[in-house]
Amino acid sequence: MRRGFKSQAENISAELRDELELTLHQRLDCNELAEHLCIPVDPVTILVDWSASREAMARLLAPEMGFSAMTQYRGSRCRIFYNPTHSPARTANSIAHELSHVILEHEPSRAIAADGTRSFDPDQEDEAEWQAGALLVPREGALRWLSTGRSLTAGAKHFGVSVELFSWRANQTGVVRQLQRRARRAA
Repeated sequence: MRRGFKSQAENISAELRDELELTLHQRLDCNELAEHLCIPVDPVTILVDWSASREAMARLLAPEMGFSAMTQYRGSRCRIFYNPTHSPARTANSIAHELSHVILEHEPSRAIAADGTRSFDPDQEDEAEWQAGALLVPREGALRWLSTGRSLTAGAKHFGVSVELFSWRANQTGVVRQLQRRARRAA
């Protein structure tokens, strides 16, 4: 990731949470953030009402397809579609990821290449993944949570994310190392 991006992502998260009147320690509702940003969010199954076939929808939502969410652009407007069969925690992460692409002003691209394979910019995907994590579990929120001795599992539930995501944020942001150093000094 480009130099300074991780700090920038934390700052963006803090600014957006301020706008939503949320602290860094509260759960972020991605649908509220999307509404705040004037971005409609719908289950992808709504496309059946817009002429997508039920067969195509069943194929898209098949577990082996791995579809989580996508952002569709029309001019300067966009709309996010998510997989309604996923858990609430996974859905939150999927929507936060798509919102992050918009927030970071990533250049939209075709999801499917001419040869039928998935097409994506790995740098943009890495940035969106990090920004989504910062939105859902700010570093300061993870630090505060874990510094009181509460568990990763309880933290994940509190922030509305998977245990894997909460643990990843706590480890990747240095929270775990910071708390370990603090505990060694206190011993």
